[in-house]
Amino acid sequence: MKQPRRLLVATDIFGTTAALQQALAALQADNQQLVIDICQPDSCLSVPVFADDQLAYQAFTQQGGLERYQAQILNRLQAYPADLLLGFSAGAAALWFVLSTATPGAGKALLCYGGQIRHYSALAPQWPVTCLWSDELHFDVRALQMLLQQYPQLQQQHWQQSHGFINPHSNGYQPQAAAEFWQRCQQWLAVEDF
Repeated sequence: MKQPRRLLVATDIFGTTAALQQALAALQADNQQLVIDICQPDSCLSVPVFADDQLAYQAFTQQGGLERYQAQILNRLQAYPADLLLGFSAGAAALWFVLSTATPGAGKALLCYGGQIRHYSALAPQWPVTCLWSDELHFDVRALQMLLQQYPQLQQQHWQQSHGFINPHSNGYQPQAAAEFWQRCQQWLAVEDF
C-alpha cells in the first residue's frame, strides 16, 4: 500500500475560494493517497470572497502582508510536515522564503506567479522548486528568471498569461490556461517535473 503524501497549498490573497476547493478535490480524486492541507492569509478569514484584486491586496497588507503569511506557513509546516508544496502568488512567494530559510522536510514545490520572490532572490531554495511565471506589469520577469538561474534545484517556465490566470476571482483569469494548468498539476503530482 502506498504511503500517503501531504500537499500543502498556500493560496493567493483571495484565499480558499470555491473554485480552488473544486480544483483541489479533482486532484485528490485522482490521487487517493493525497492529503491536502490549505493555508490562506489571515485577511481571508473575515471576507468570503473579495470583489477584486485591489481589495484583496489591501486587506492582505493590512493584516501583516507577506511577512505574516511566511510565519503562518512556516508554523503550519512545522505542525504538519508536507512533501509537496503548491503556492499561488503571495503563497508562492511565502513558500520560497520558507524553503530558503528553514528546513521544513524534503519534497518538491510548484510556485505559480510568485512575483514577490524578486525581493528574496538572494535566498536559495532547499527543495527542488518549479517556478511558473506569468507576464508581469510591475517588474521584468525575464530578468528575475535570469537572476534565479544560479540555483541548481530550480526549474522555471514562463507562461504568456496575466498574473492570476489560474484564479477565477483575479482580473488576469484565463479559463483555458487555468484548465491546462490543473491538468499539468495532476502530472506534476505523479512525476518529478511540471
